[in-house]
Amino acid sequence: MPENDQNTTKKEQCEKAHPRASNIELLRIFAMLMIVGYHIVCHCVNVQLTDENSMARMHNAFFNHPVFFKKVWILHAIMPFGITGNAIFLLIAGYFGVEKGNKLNIAKTSKKLLLQQGFAAVILTIASTACYRLFWVHRSVYIGLMGIDWFNSMSWFVGYYFLVVLSARLFLNQFLLRLDRKQYGAFLIVVFAFTQFGWSGGLADALASGSRTLSTGIFLYCFGGFIKRYQPFKKIKPWALILAIGLTYVLIFITDYNSVAQSIEDYIRGGSKGRFIQSMNGYPDFSIVIMILSTPVFELFRRIHIPSNRVINFIGSSTFMVYLIHDNGFFYSIWNTKDWVTLLAYHPGRFVLSLLMWTAGTFGIGFIVYLAYLGLMEVYRRQIRIVIQK
Repeated sequence: MPENDQNTTKKEQCEKAHPRASNIELLRIFAMLMIVGYHIVCHCVNVQLTDENSMARMHNAFFNHPVFFKKVWILHAIMPFGITGNAIFLLIAGYFGVEKGNKLNIAKTSKKLLLQQGFAAVILTIASTACYRLFWVHRSVYIGLMGIDWFNSMSWFVGYYFLVVLSARLFLNQFLLRLDRKQYGAFLIVVFAFTQFGWSGGLADALASGSRTLSTGIFLYCFGGFIKRYQPFKKIKPWALILAIGLTYVLIFITDYNSVAQSIEDYIRGGSKGRFIQSMNGYPDFSIVIMILSTPVFELFRRIHIPSNRVINFIGSSTFMVYLIHDNGFFYSIWNTKDWVTLLAYHPGRFVLSLLMWTAGTFGIGFIVYLAYLGLMEVYRRQIRIVIQK
């Protein structure tokens, strides 16, 4: 039997012996949809809401008055989505990664990240150039052009995720496997405190930029492993987990209201000069809000009991490519062809529906690119003997 066929057979046997957890794959899909929806709001809707050039071009300055508009609650609700989705991916990584110990295959992970990132960079270069030429005559349509140099600056989360997994392979997994429950819990509390206290977190970033974010990623990875090993929330009822999400959002809305009220106060005290700009709170990766939201969402999906489903598993495997393909200026320019602010002002229900459709459509494009990537990899495997001399 050819060597490639033997490897394929072994892989299939391994997958049958250890089927993928479809509830977690479903969580991957849900988290990626959260991230895509957040990016549309963050990089497009919020820009139209706050950028004066955009308002002048689209004539949509409906919310630029010193008033708290209830319709803008929709945007405030979506703002935690993206970073929560990032946190969920790291929880998943730890959930499956810690128990592997030093058998965690970092080379395989590196290869996957590099190949998919390279393919996405090529596709974005070609697609953005084609769209630019197609819409050349429509000078009102902005197209964000991409180049192959984008490979070295694609989504920041890739490097963040890689460093967390690399840390796990080098020392974290072996360290965690030696701890009992009490020691593991104490370690988590210490790392969490380090990321949450302003002075210690600020000191970490002052010593090396991004250290606080990396520490947060390490905490989430370790926490995912802790959940897998000890199931600390197994006695908590599902309604309590949902209530925790709801109460967190109550605090989010109060905070956002206070931020807008403060902006209004500052605007009035400043003499009410110029156009009023709505304030929109963002959330860093180490935000306590993100920690609270990601945990019950993860736990709720973990409890879903469904048999291994090949369709869900396959779609779930495409999420990394979806991440790569959409988070860039090219897609921002596509999303920005729609006047989101006018739709929000007059038809908030249709705004939400449209956002869901554009989010699903963007995910679908990423999934199609993933299919093309798999097809190319299959052609490569079949033709490799022609390219390489024995």
